[in-house]
Amino acid sequence: MNTDLFLYINSWTGKNAFVDDAMIFSAQWLIYILFLTSAICIAYLVYKRQWREVLLASITLVLSFIILLILSKLFISDRPFVDHTITQLLPHVANQSFPSDHATASFTIALAILVFTRFKKTGWILLAVAGLIGFARIYTGVHYPVDVVGGLATALAGVGLTLIIAKFLRKDQLIQFKAKSDIN
Repeated sequence: MNTDLFLYINSWTGKNAFVDDAMIFSAQWLIYILFLTSAICIAYLVYKRQWREVLLASITLVLSFIILLILSKLFISDRPFVDHTITQLLPHVANQSFPSDHATASFTIALAILVFTRFKKTGWILLAVAGLIGFARIYTGVHYPVDVVGGLATALAGVGLTLIIAKFLRKDQLIQFKAKSDIN
């Protein structure tokens, strides 16, 4: 089913130059707009000294990255262009495919902003952008659908673990952290 869905989506390539260009842009460059948007949100939170939000979003990123590294060592998977003759719109090294680094990073950032900060509308928009990035990675021929779903699952696991950690980080502990950092 994974291969069939990939081949079906990839069969759309080459039929419309505008769509192909949009998918190439989304697969390759859109993640930088997502990074910039989230960096602006985090910079604002730092400026407002909202340490809990900054800390929880940061923990989510670190945990998702660790999970990504573990999964990429446990599940060795070739890229679609290694396994099949396809239309590949985006050049890519034939390295590990599961889970998708782009999908993991984009979904993690979007979910961290959505769940752990005050920027809920921005978080929802970033989540839609992350979905577009993931779809574009499939469309351009560099990932299977399961690679993108694996990236989403990795991000959700990072958020879930951070929610557990957040229960142990009481507000008074963060106030003490804030007071110490304000002294320095």
